[in-house]
Amino acid sequence: MMAKILIVDDEESIRFTFDSFLSDEGHEVTTAGEYNEALDIISRDEFDLIFMDIVLGGKTGIDLLKEVKKMGLHCHVVMITGYPNVETASAALRLGAFDYIFKPVKQEILLHITGMALQNKALRDENEKYRANLEAIFKSVKDAIITVDKDMAVLQANEAAEKICGLTSGSSGGNFGAIQTDCNSKCLEALKKT
Repeated sequence: MMAKILIVDDEESIRFTFDSFLSDEGHEVTTAGEYNEALDIISRDEFDLIFMDIVLGGKTGIDLLKEVKKMGLHCHVVMITGYPNVETASAALRLGAFDYIFKPVKQEILLHITGMALQNKALRDENEKYRANLEAIFKSVKDAIITVDKDMAVLQANEAAEKICGLTSGSSGGNFGAIQTDCNSKCLEALKKT
């Protein structure tokens, strides 16, 4: 699976090594040597995965991770550091980093983490696509759709259910059997059978 990957590290040798390892695997790699350069690149291009160093001169990789999350980018971020400590690791993971690895990074570790991150992103993207499709169907179907939990509390009702059954958006969370609508006795019987 070819991916677009950004490497952000102030050490040229790390950028070169990561670029070489990942390019040899067929990935399209872009590199940045400092915070502002990386911010400029991510503001105009999309990536599947970003590897970023914690120490980037004046600003940190944690600062850049915050920007990535603030921008709502749909990519995984793996933090790399030559100075591991619990505080930065926990901060990075709390902010949504996919992983946190220590220098020196061996080729097999880099490729393994890359594969895991890309596989996880593909699954997440696929789930989001299915969710969006189901939501579109739920909203557009002309038949009434009402979802309830095991206690018959209304979880969701589509627009058709609101029109046909007289449900309102305030019905959500209420017990379906207690909601007075024109059709709920027939619907209630059908729901009890499922």
